[in-house]
Amino acid sequence: MSGQVLLTGATGGIGREIAAALASAGESLILGCRNAEKARSLVAALPGEHEVVEIDLASEKSVRAAVAALEGKKLKGIIHNAGTMERRFRTDEQGREMTMAVNYWNTQLLTELLLPRLEEGGRIVFTTSLTRYIPFLSKSPEVREKDFSQLLTYARSKKALTRYAAALAAQGVGVNCADPGVVDTGMISMDRWFDPLADLFFRPFIRSARKGAEPALRAFSSPRTGRIFCRRRTHRL
Repeated sequence: MSGQVLLTGATGGIGREIAAALASAGESLILGCRNAEKARSLVAALPGEHEVVEIDLASEKSVRAAVAALEGKKLKGIIHNAGTMERRFRTDEQGREMTMAVNYWNTQLLTELLLPRLEEGGRIVFTTSLTRYIPFLSKSPEVREKDFSQLLTYARSKKALTRYAAALAAQGVGVNCADPGVVDTGMISMDRWFDPLADLFFRPFIRSARKGAEPALRAFSSPRTGRIFCRRRTHRL
C-alpha cells in the first residue's frame, strides 16, 4: 500500500509519539490538527515528507472542509487520537454536548466521509478508554445539561465510540481500538479539589506519553482486526 496515514491530535503528547514512531518507520503522514502552525513545526522535526490538514473536531463544518481538502488522497490508515474531556457543559454548532461531539459524533463523521478513500487492507484505529466499563452508563449519545458530568460524559463518549468501532468491524472494515491507559497528559487533570489527592495516589500508575502511544501503534500495525489493544493484552471488540 502506498497511501498516507491520517493522524488526528498529532501535536498532543501521545500524538507526537505516534507521529514520531510512524515517521521513523517510513510512513507518510497527514497530521490533522486544530493548530496548523504547531502541526507544521512537528512536521519539520520528523523524518520524511508529511502534510498538514486543519481539523477541529469540535466543528462539523471543519471536518467537512478537511475532507474536501483531502480530495484525491488515498489513505493507508486513519488513527483517531484526538479527544477531549470538557470540564463544563457546552455545545457545538448542532447543539450537541461538546465531549460527545468531539469524541463520538464528529469522529464518526470523519470516518464515514473518509471510508471510500481507505485502501484495501487499510486500518482504522479509534482511541478508547477503560472508563467505558463504568457501570450504568447510558448507551444514548445524547447528553443534556442536567445529565452532564465531566467523567461520566467522557466515559459515555468512549463507550459509544467503541460500539461504533465494533459495528464497523462486523461489516468487514479493518478496525481496531487502542486503550492507552492513564497517561501523563493535560486531560488527566479534572480541575477539582481532589486533584492533589488523586495525583498522590495514582501518579505511580500513570504512563508516559511514549508508553501510552504503544497500543495505538500495535493496533495500526497488527494483521488482526476487530480487537482492542491495551497496555499488556489484546481482546475482542
